[in-house]
Amino acid sequence: MTSHSEGPRGTRRVVYVSDPSNTTALYSDPAEPEQLRQWVRNLAKGGVDTYVQEVFCEAWSLFYRTDLCEYDTRPQHQRFIAMMDAGTMPIEIYIEESHKLGLEFIAGFRMNDRHGQNQALVETYKDWVLEDFGYGVDYSVPGVRDWIFSIAEEIVHRFDVDGLEFNFIRWGHCFPPATAAEQHPAMTELIRRVREMLDKASEQKGRRLLLGVRVPQTLQGCHTLGYDVPTWIGERLVDYVAPCDFHHADFNAQYDEFAELTRASDCYLYPAFQPMLCKGNSVAGLNLDQYRAVVQNFYGAGADGLSVHNYQYHWAQNHWESWRRNSYPGPAHMYPQALEYFNALKDPQAVAAADRHYLFYPLWPDDGPMGTYEVQRAVLKREQPGQRAEYRLRICEHLPETVELPVDDAGRYEGTFTPSGKIPGAWLIFRAIGLVPGDDIALDINGQEIAAETITHIWYQQGRPAWQGRTLPPYTECRLTLTAPPGVWGDNYLGLTLTESSPEAEGDIVVDEVEVIVRPMPSSAQPGS
Repeated sequence: MTSHSEGPRGTRRVVYVSDPSNTTALYSDPAEPEQLRQWVRNLAKGGVDTYVQEVFCEAWSLFYRTDLCEYDTRPQHQRFIAMMDAGTMPIEIYIEESHKLGLEFIAGFRMNDRHGQNQALVETYKDWVLEDFGYGVDYSVPGVRDWIFSIAEEIVHRFDVDGLEFNFIRWGHCFPPATAAEQHPAMTELIRRVREMLDKASEQKGRRLLLGVRVPQTLQGCHTLGYDVPTWIGERLVDYVAPCDFHHADFNAQYDEFAELTRASDCYLYPAFQPMLCKGNSVAGLNLDQYRAVVQNFYGAGADGLSVHNYQYHWAQNHWESWRRNSYPGPAHMYPQALEYFNALKDPQAVAAADRHYLFYPLWPDDGPMGTYEVQRAVLKREQPGQRAEYRLRICEHLPETVELPVDDAGRYEGTFTPSGKIPGAWLIFRAIGLVPGDDIALDINGQEIAAETITHIWYQQGRPAWQGRTLPPYTECRLTLTAPPGVWGDNYLGLTLTESSPEAEGDIVVDEVEVIVRPMPSSAQPGS
């Protein structure tokens, strides 16, 4: 893999997806139009270029009423009733303010959300229900596709939207799992039909109306679920693709295969991140260094920008408790400050010039809710000494050739600091569960052996408690500097070999948490500057 030196295309860098309820607790009850306008202003101030407001979910309409489906009955959406009774649909305010500030406004569809909150769906649309899950609708039924099309068509003709986004991540399955991979023609027929409708509306409005799709983070995963993304891109049916995990920030995703398709077309690529770290980890709301690492890999793979999903967790730390209080998404902690991160993430050069912290953690214990996630894990079996295991980690980084740590006689660092006041360089950290004192492992990176004396071992006999994140049994943390060589741009492979096993030790040694910290040297301090 090589870096995309030509950089991102177009001017759209940040696509913000607002889920059905993530703004509701920011408004009074009843909601006031000025509060909705202020929300859009905060998006614009934060650097958002395209605002996607999801307006269809679980057979409900949101932020507007229609005769084609029921309006959302949940308590948090009743605060808009008075506004709609007075003749104003909330979506109209969002559109007007977005266009006033130069933002695109796109109406988002959750194609088959299966949270199960609209219990009437099962009875009302019982002939359409996706039987494998007992909820959601089956898109192999022509009537389902006709119904979804009618709702999309009404929105385009009724409101001055700039396009539509179909969210296939919530919850991924639109067909029976056993036959989903055979259903490409059915979903492509719907996508093609929507594209033709948008093209006709584009002629009337004098601008191209967009169709974006939010899909799983691999083409194979898309194929398995019945989504023929290569055809959608190749036939110019979609204007952008936003691949992502179901619920987490995936630092290790390989988006090159998407870029290969989009770079050969006029379709744009906006991979998505979410603030959640991994299943079972209490950390919500990644910090800016971590977001930079995710986005560095986006741009390195050939992305044209980024999109975000479920970003409300920055101001919804007490999400589940607030849901029980019918005040989702909870108190506005870090709002609107967290939106300012986008200004730091939309410029690839600014991202590459600042600190980055990669977190390669298991997002799910298995293949995840959509069955499209591959768990990265290196396992050393004590009964098979000498066997090598490896862990793939993706870092689109031009790593330093050396990491210098000059110190004086008293041990004080005498080198250059980064703008954030930290020591420049790159470091790799991993946790080996079950690795105990008395064990001996050999490490290599991309097949090149790492000298044992350059590796620091820290033994955590008590493991890691839940309040620090994902609970871990006793483990050893290993740290080493990371340079090129042996590190390379793109996918790297950390190799581990158990050369000696402690006689008292039992069980496998497992590595499934790896971190990489990159702190670039200030440009003024680099050679030749």
